Amino acid sequence: MPGLERADVDGADLVRTWTVRGTVHLIPAADRDWLHALCAPRFGARFETLIERRGALDIAREMRPDVVEILAEAPRDRAGLLAEVAVRGHGDLGPRAVNIFVPWLATEGLVVGLPDGRYRAADPPSAVDIDEALATMAHRYLAGYGPASAADLAAWSGLPLGLARRGIDALGTLEEAGDLRALPGTLDGEPPRTPPGRLLAAFDTAMLGWRSRELLLGGQDGARLLPGSGMVRATVLARGVIAGTWRIGGSGRRREGEIEWLGRPPPRRQLEAEARDVGRFLGVNATLAAG
Repeated sequence: MPGLERADVDGADLVRTWTVRGTVHLIPAADRDWLHALCAPRFGARFETLIERRGALDIAREMRPDVVEILAEAPRDRAGLLAEVAVRGHGDLGPRAVNIFVPWLATEGLVVGLPDGRYRAADPPSAVDIDEALATMAHRYLAGYGPASAADLAAWSGLPLGLARRGIDALGTLEEAGDLRALPGTLDGEPPRTPPGRLLAAFDTAMLGWRSRELLLGGQDGARLLPGSGMVRATVLARGVIAGTWRIGGSGRRREGEIEWLGRPPPRRQLEAEARDVGRFLGVNATLAAG
């Protein structure tokens, strides 16, 4: 978002928790209740199964009350939390279960993350009617990604196709184009102007918003952008299609953006402005590597 400052994020009423697709998101605190109602039962069960397969579920359950007590005293980062839990005599979850432990607690409604990376104890989310939650999700999704299909909503959310259809149906009259649906007035409006070039972050929603990425990829090999294990690389968007991947290299206050081109580059001046804006947000001096 142009002009966004780190202080704007740290000072906003935001929480980090595990929502759509069972992945971590920074969301308005006011949205936690309905997102929890939709996502926690499905993805929380998955987290618990994974912890159990790693042989750590009994340990996780034993330490759960102490974790809530520790985080109620003061927010802590994960390392500090686990160190305090160890002081209280709890066993080691093991390296393969520890990464799932906090997501599991979050889907149980006991913990939320803060924008700065720490965690705090949380009150259980309020109950929300499932149909109301589905309608809210469908409306928000179409506002951001429409025109789109129920299958697109299912892919983006990680919810079953039937629930995605139920949410869209709850919205009433919508504009239609084949199997695509859009909020009223969407198809009559002018499409947004395609920017000549953008540096998109890893896990940018442009790469996650629809079932198919074919239009964005422009014939490129998707494996270069999605290397596996749920990872989505930072990409360069040029004239509406992916033209490369990028990363920030270097250390200290001077950093350099390094690009691996996959297609036709956008104007360099546009990307130089993007790199400066990334550096502004991070509090560093970021430039583009030559070439």
